[in-house]
Amino acid sequence: MSELTSESIPTTSISHANLTHFTTAFPTLQSTLTTSPTLLSQSFSSIFSSTTASWEYAHDLSREARGLEKGGGGGESALGYGEILPETVFEVMEVIRKEHGVVYDLGSGSGRVLFASCLSHPFTSAYGLEYLPTLHENALHNLSLWRKKELETFCSSTPPLISFNFTNADISKIPNFKLTPNPTLLICHATLFDNDLFACVQLISENCEIGTTFIMVTKELRTGGVTGIETLGRKQWEMSWGWATIYIQRRV
Repeated sequence: MSELTSESIPTTSISHANLTHFTTAFPTLQSTLTTSPTLLSQSFSSIFSSTTASWEYAHDLSREARGLEKGGGGGESALGYGEILPETVFEVMEVIRKEHGVVYDLGSGSGRVLFASCLSHPFTSAYGLEYLPTLHENALHNLSLWRKKELETFCSSTPPLISFNFTNADISKIPNFKLTPNPTLLICHATLFDNDLFACVQLISENCEIGTTFIMVTKELRTGGVTGIETLGRKQWEMSWGWATIYIQRRV
């Protein structure tokens, strides 16, 4: 398995016209044809600057929902909360260079990973599935902040650039383990997923259409002729809680 580089991933270019239209939604990116991590971080911070939009707030919501006292001890579970840092999302998205299409996050928490993905690339729609109701509600709150930033630069009659769809759902109960619409990109921070939950992720991935790309944190999907999945590369990237291996995989 190779170390992940931009050269190791099949790419499609993003047209300057589309990128220019997308970046005008946020002042820090206006008239920018390249999206550097620094500019993206500034834009992300300008949207989600409130305490209730922070990673720490989502982490505390998760602990409270699981019956753990804020700041206290206690064992982790498959529902434990960790997050890919926005800066890491920007770097990964630059490597895979996906254009348009549909992005999913299984275990989407507060939605911040989806927002970072859509800030760095112009997906047409984004879907987040989260089991804990409080985290789902926090994602909806963060969506309102995203929409507010859009309204600061567009008139109210302008349709949203990206359709966000957050669902309070159990991924183990997705009918036939089939996502509709099919993902262009599927993200899963699976560090604390137990074997049963990750088996569901495996089935969902195997049911995706050929060409779907997967970003898997810590746990790697099974590959081979039976699964129809291959690994393109891997690399260590920073998470909210430390460093982890991110696997870039594809349905073939």
